[in-house]
Amino acid sequence: MQIRCAAVLAVLVLLAAGCALAEFTPAATVCGKAYCYWETPMDITDTEAVWNMLIQPMTVVEGNQKTQELLYAEPDQKSRRVGEVTCQSQGVHVLETLDNGWSLVECYSASNGNSRLRVWGDLVKGYIRTDKLVEVESRDRFGLVVDKLTQRLYVFGDGKLLTTLRVSTGAPTKWRPRYETASGEYHLVSMVGSFVDDSGLHSDYAIRFNDGDLLHAVPYRLDANGNKSYSRYEALLGTRASAGCIRVQRRATPEGINMRWLWNRLGNQQRTRLVIWEDLPGRQLSIPADDTPIYVHMSLSNYYHRSPECYQLGEKFWPFEPITYGQLEEEAYAHLTDCFCCNPPLRKKEIEAINAQYAAEAQ
Repeated sequence: MQIRCAAVLAVLVLLAAGCALAEFTPAATVCGKAYCYWETPMDITDTEAVWNMLIQPMTVVEGNQKTQELLYAEPDQKSRRVGEVTCQSQGVHVLETLDNGWSLVECYSASNGNSRLRVWGDLVKGYIRTDKLVEVESRDRFGLVVDKLTQRLYVFGDGKLLTTLRVSTGAPTKWRPRYETASGEYHLVSMVGSFVDDSGLHSDYAIRFNDGDLLHAVPYRLDANGNKSYSRYEALLGTRASAGCIRVQRRATPEGINMRWLWNRLGNQQRTRLVIWEDLPGRQLSIPADDTPIYVHMSLSNYYHRSPECYQLGEKFWPFEPITYGQLEEEAYAHLTDCFCCNPPLRKKEIEAINAQYAAEAQ
């Protein structure tokens, strides 16, 4: 598929709302390193800063990509264990390198279902042997940002924000805290392909980024006739719903991008950076300006769109009618919902509800 409308890219950043505002960074501590993931504000509208962050080298722990190393409260293996980091794929924030062979690092703990420590995705700070750490170059063709607050995947290529995809990250519960998708910085390290989980749920185009956590297409079940049924899981995209993996939409955006597109282009791009932003209490989403362009096809679609050329309807129905974001408040458009293909901004009241929830949690 080709990019059909140059105007789409011109307004893509504006339409990424709700975009998280820039007050927060992923780290609790600073080291002052330029374009460090841990100190770059979680603001998708600053595409230059985000891209520069995505192509920086990353410090990882040497070892097998399906194993973890422990972090300790003191530079001593007999001290308390405070967290875990996945080898080869997960980046750490190096805060201090000591003369005694230890380094103080920060990361989101990568405990998994087999972990003895069971620190599920918490931001932790601890010590690890310096000789276990190695700086690895990141690929500079593509980069991926997943924001757990917006449940969106932002796809970058050659310095530009290419498109926005809906995702579902982990949905932890009191009884299954391991379902959290740990935030942090990662490299895509291996192409897994298709798999079936223990419940019979099928997933395609899986790429490993954190031990058992994979980036993959939205899953499906086979019905009695052997047909693929996606509807239940597609309806959950844009919300937390997985057991830790990141589910990605299979329907193409106006730019022709979906999980299959990513699979086809990242097969020889291991060490492409994937960063995951935390939905911290206190983060807030921006509300688009009332004059932001929005598109509709009132006679055939109950959705509103960010592009006049969306694959939710066939090409013969292009271009859609232009309106503005502010007009969505009018009665004539009150029944419309945001399109699941092109991912326009949420309605103002939906953004306000999210902001109220996170503002309350911050108090």
